Order: sequence, then structure tokens, then C-alpha cells
Amino acid sequence: MTKPACRVWATRIERLDRHSLQAAYVLHTRRYGDSSLVVDLLTREQGRVACIAKGALRAKGAAVRIQSFAHLLVELRGRGEVLSLLRAEAATSTAQLSGRALYCGLYINELLLKLTARQDASTALFDDYALAVQGLAAASPPEPILRRFEVSLLQHLGLGMALEMDQEGQPIDAAGSYNYDMDSGPRRVSVGGPTAITGETLLALRDGEFTSDQVVREARLLMRRVINHHLDGRPLHSRELFR
Repeated sequence: MTKPACRVWATRIERLDRHSLQAAYVLHTRRYGDSSLVVDLLTREQGRVACIAKGALRAKGAAVRIQSFAHLLVELRGRGEVLSLLRAEAATSTAQLSGRALYCGLYINELLLKLTARQDASTALFDDYALAVQGLAAASPPEPILRRFEVSLLQHLGLGMALEMDQEGQPIDAAGSYNYDMDSGPRRVSVGGPTAITGETLLALRDGEFTSDQVVREARLLMRRVINHHLDGRPLHSRELFR
């Protein structure tokens, strides 16, 4: 008799067929019919996938909870855009995010849903996402976590930012002022305007280290412009939570 989907197997993980399981994080869920869920996962081996978790809402007792930020071992089957979730096992305890950390987690989940293509795997992006969630759960300062993840995501998408050299091929000067053009990168300016940023901020984004309030603020504003550009007019609903 087939066991219900999403229920934890009584057999220990060591005895399962490891070739059929892969690590995944839950990005989003929505109800499907009376008892099932459509689940968006970020998986280590297949990238972002959508799948149906049949009977997930009926599962009780030892069943694993399928919720945002849950770190699972999953078995997926099927072809096409939407797969079937045959098995789910808790890999670690689910990150408990609250307050601003929760809003930040929902933001990075929405970025993945809006900007990545399905089944475009990147182990580096998966690992960067795991680090971001772990950092938010540990109550680390959220701004550096978000900026590092945004830069990593853009690199994965082939949209990496120019953070080493300016438009003239000169190394970024930490003491200089720059305007950032979405197509051609940073251009040095003698007088900073409303969107100008320091070279220190560009280098901070490159290195993932943010050492002053000014750098944090400039990095946030620049990355908002860059992300908006790549969203091409699509809204990010998670941003409303920060207001």
C-alpha cells in the first residue's frame, strides 16, 4: 500500500535510497484542492522546482511540516514544469524567523521566485541561500545578509555587477564617487548627485563587508535600483512588510 506523500518514513535516513533524495528548502506553498499543496522548492541538484504534495494537508502525527524555510530531504518524480513530491524528510529543524528577520527571509524567497528559472541548478546559490537563512535565524545583522545574497543571485543569473573596475577600465577607488549605469557599470564623477555612491560602497558589495552606516545605506539604495531594473516592473510584495 502506498504511503501518503509528505509523511516521514519510519525507516532511518541511512537506510533510504540516497540516490533518490536531495536537499531542498521550501520557498512558498499554496493550497491545491482540498488536501494537497503546490510547493516551490529550491533544491541543490535541480534548482528551483514546483511540485505537488498530495495529501499534505491530511498528514498527521509524524508527518513533516512543509512550510517556508523548512530544510528537507525530498524525492521528486515527473517531467515538465510541475513535479510530484513523493517523499519528504526533515533534514534539520526549520529556521525560526520572526520580526524583521522573517520579512528579510520572505524577501529573498520572493527574489528567487521572481528572478530564477525553474530547474536551473546552482549548488553555489543553494549554499548561499542556506547561509542567508541560517544568518537570519541567528539574528545576525540583516542588511549584510541581504546584500551578499543579492549580489550572489545576480552572479548566478549571469547579471553580475561591475564592482572591480569603472567604465574606463580603472580600478574602483574607495575614496571616489560614482554613478552606476545598469548597462555599463560605475562611472566616476567629480560631483556626486542624488544617486551617486562611493567607491567604498562598491568595494563593500564586492567583498560582502559593510563597515559604516553610510555604506550600508548606499548599498541598500543601489541594490534596490539594480533589482528593480531586473524585475522589469514586477512588484515585490515582501517589500510592503518593511513599511
